[in-house]
Amino acid sequence: MDIAVWVRRSPAAASSGVAVGAGSAEARVRLASGDGEWLLVQRRPWDGRHAELVADLQALLGPSRCRFGQWADSAESGHALSELSARGIRYLLSFGPPPAHAGQPEVVVASDLDELAASAEARRSLWAALRPRLAG
Repeated sequence: MDIAVWVRRSPAAASSGVAVGAGSAEARVRLASGDGEWLLVQRRPWDGRHAELVADLQALLGPSRCRFGQWADSAESGHALSELSARGIRYLLSFGPPPAHAGQPEVVVASDLDELAASAEARRSLWAALRPRLAG
């Protein structure tokens, strides 16, 4: 398995899917597809159930301005949030609550995709959060 060091994770960190590094609580993201200043992330892997909703969001933000990712589950995988601005990411749209973080990029928190698909109120709340950021 080519694992150099085995480290026991606390049950809370292991079950939350949140990366917690030694001495740092900065969240990490695995980058997937796309390019642009908006990074859309969630905790679980993409399963395609809300493709129409995500396509609508991508059309709103601009298809060339969106990339996708997933919250990393370990301190060794993905990129720290503080590294994302160097990759051109200005905004991070988190479907569901993000792990604790500090600094750039700016995080816009939305309901998870299941709730956004089912709730007009959740979609209105997301629109209210996105509207001031769309001019830039």
